[in-house]
Amino acid sequence: KNIRSLVAMVAFESPLDVDFDGAQFVGDDVAHGALGWIARDSSKPGRGRSDGQECWVLQSSPQAAADIISSIKGRYNVNMVREKAKEVLVHDFLGAIPLLTGGKDIDMPEIVHVAGHRWGAAFPDSTGEFMQMESQLIESKTFVACGDYFGTLNGRIEGAYLSGISAASQVIDCSKLF
Repeated sequence: KNIRSLVAMVAFESPLDVDFDGAQFVGDDVAHGALGWIARDSSKPGRGRSDGQECWVLQSSPQAAADIISSIKGRYNVNMVREKAKEVLVHDFLGAIPLLTGGKDIDMPEIVHVAGHRWGAAFPDSTGEFMQMESQLIESKTFVACGDYFGTLNGRIEGAYLSGISAASQVIDCSKLF
């Protein structure tokens, strides 16, 4: 089972004058609204832009996605969900900037493009069993399962990384038996 998320990509005419490339939000705080995390996409290797524009990825928290999707009345329509994702996430991102900059007053460049998306399988809905282990060795199949489905950081890249390290350690330990 997976948990949905809403995502928006917003492109600004020029870079935001902020001292961070990403942030993760925890809990239900009106200061960050529906946001779960944000990332300056243009800061990733190979993603620089020659036109001077800057892109940010905005992802909702799982609970905010559920609330927003359930708030859409009538027949489920993916385009309505995309529009709502754009509206809510960009609004909450712009509202969170003063919090993230410590109140620093910045000139906001013009938004030149926004796209919304519903990510149907954004986060694994792990059971307690998988949250108690970092990876799973199945010796009879000579197989080790790993990924963001395991551990206490499930659904996050950090959890996938730690799970991969655990799986590699198990492979090394098993190879010593042969």
